[in-house]
Amino acid sequence: MNFTKLPAWRTKSAAVPTNQSTREDAPGEDAMKLRKILFSFDGRIGRRTYWLAILALIVAVLVLTCAPFLLESEKWAVLMVALTSDFIWLFSLWPLVAVGSKRLHDRNKNGWWLLAFWLLPFALFVGGFSIVFFDDPKTGRSGDFSTGSILIFASLPPALWGIVELGIQPGAKGPNLYGAGPRNS
Repeated sequence: MNFTKLPAWRTKSAAVPTNQSTREDAPGEDAMKLRKILFSFDGRIGRRTYWLAILALIVAVLVLTCAPFLLESEKWAVLMVALTSDFIWLFSLWPLVAVGSKRLHDRNKNGWWLLAFWLLPFALFVGGFSIVFFDDPKTGRSGDFSTGSILIFASLPPALWGIVELGIQPGAKGPNLYGAGPRNS
């Protein structure tokens, strides 16, 4: 077999497009892509990128929240967690909302749908939990288990709908109002 002249179909597939990045500039480009995924509300991301970003954010928040327990003093660890955990969770909201918004853009939906998928279930769950476990100071009445349970269970349908919509359903094919489709879904 003569390898000096390759068939036309072999040479075209082996050619590297000019707009592809080289190995030298790939790390900077990856960092910019990661920054855009976590902090920008523009564009679209697929299911795989969504789940990887959510998993990375959850792991980062848990590590940062639990890291003070590696200190030798338990008192200092509890103090550090008390002082920092709320800020860590608060600062993680922006990337969570940005990632969720871009995933909804891939589904050809507005990012405001996150209110129905995340805020509504959270409010119903917290409201139900507080009704079950806390007493009413005005009336002295103890927690109402049935009403609280109804609210807690009412939080499940919108939360499950959000999981299906954001993490399971495929994105819209081709370009939509929010840009070109992601390469990986």
